[in-house]
Amino acid sequence: MEIKKIMLIKPGRRYGGMGYGQPLGLLFLISILRRRFPGKYEIDFVEQALYDLDNDTLMARFRKFDPDLVGFSACSIEAGEMEAAAKVIKQLKPACKTVLGGPHASFFFDWALKSGNIDLVVMNEGETTFPELLEALEQDRPLEAVKGLAFMKDGQPFQTPEREFIEDLDSLPLPAWDLIDFSRYSRQITMNGYYHSAPWAMIFTTRACPFKCAYCHCLFGKKVRKRSVENVLAEIELLTQKYGVKELHIVDDIFNIDLDRAKKICDEIVARKIKVKICFPNGIRADMMDRELIRKLKAAGCYCITYAVETASPRLQKLISKNLDLEKTKQVIAWTYDEGIITQAFTMLGFPTESLDELKMTVDYALDAKLLRVFFFTVVVYPRTELLEIAKKSYPDFDFSGYDWFDLLYWSQTPFYSRVTPYDGFKIQRNAYRRFYFRPHIIFNIIRRFPKNRTLLLGIWWGLRASFPILFKIQAAFRPVRKFLHQHLGLFSE
Repeated sequence: MEIKKIMLIKPGRRYGGMGYGQPLGLLFLISILRRRFPGKYEIDFVEQALYDLDNDTLMARFRKFDPDLVGFSACSIEAGEMEAAAKVIKQLKPACKTVLGGPHASFFFDWALKSGNIDLVVMNEGETTFPELLEALEQDRPLEAVKGLAFMKDGQPFQTPEREFIEDLDSLPLPAWDLIDFSRYSRQITMNGYYHSAPWAMIFTTRACPFKCAYCHCLFGKKVRKRSVENVLAEIELLTQKYGVKELHIVDDIFNIDLDRAKKICDEIVARKIKVKICFPNGIRADMMDRELIRKLKAAGCYCITYAVETASPRLQKLISKNLDLEKTKQVIAWTYDEGIITQAFTMLGFPTESLDELKMTVDYALDAKLLRVFFFTVVVYPRTELLEIAKKSYPDFDFSGYDWFDLLYWSQTPFYSRVTPYDGFKIQRNAYRRFYFRPHIIFNIIRRFPKNRTLLLGIWWGLRASFPILFKIQAAFRPVRKFLHQHLGLFSE
């Protein structure tokens, strides 16, 4: 087949509590295509949720661009929008190839293929597989020879041999940052919930995580691969010098997996006199941190660190294979706080078999630690994780079928814990938020230490919504009015 035009879509819809981030996977992929096939393809890059595009608007753009191939990069919570778009694309132009990549593709490829609207799935990392797929399609070569693919064959999902993970991350070109409207992102809630200085950009410096937490799908494998210090600094300098980026959101699974390398990155930022703020919205493994790195991060511009605690129950730490050293974690949080860095933590409430005493243990741990912000997520049991198998053994009479993709959010309508126990998971969550945030010293320190911009007000609003769910309903009721006023009168930012 002939391929001249490629549309690459990050699907999704806006929802209350959504945090935005640049789609790094697609940005790396576009850079790869530019380097390997210079000038060959016309590419239309679409960020659906960022621009608040409904499916009709998205399809109007599809008809106007008239691509030969459409590629989606989707997380599972975006699968509904992806499937809706792919269905209409196949109706409008059956010959257009539809390709799915991203986290959803790697773990639910068979579900996506059986819909009949996705022709091909690129598994795991796509930077090598996708260009080879394009060549195979254009040369009419057998797709079975392309590693890392899945497609329907003889009426059943078929996988080609697994693609090896990319060992040398420095071999990848830097993301196609020229396609990003940083000012538009700066008007949105970040994955961190707020920012210090705009514009901001997300950055990966490593891929993979060696741990085996039961709730994780492990997209990048277990062998950690690291970009060199020089390669990381090259991207930081590009972002800060060419695009005026003032803040970095480092989204590695475990940035501090190699303490020496992490410290060298900090030292280089200082040595090169790069003025930038840094935060870690994806979390850092606390019991692998040392105080020297905390101090170096502070010197490099770090103002906020999130630590992934999940649960303060030693039994559950073992059950979910997290095995976090809780005492050291509390010490690391204190060191971070004492260095003047905003301390945040992820916790998860409602694991399979979790008792009320264990739930209280996690909340009490958060209250006792030197934390300024805590996310009390309700546990979501994702398909094809070890956590699902634990849940099935724990609750053999519960029907685990019938999941809706959007229900896999941490803000789903009914928490998993409420479905399998007589306890109200949201009530437990609300009480946790109220106990944590409605303390005078927390309110005072949030006002004193958090960045003084509109995101502080948005963060306070988030906290109020988490504590008083009626505010979610009020916001949802006002959203259509707000959108109408923005579109027709130019009121409110997007």
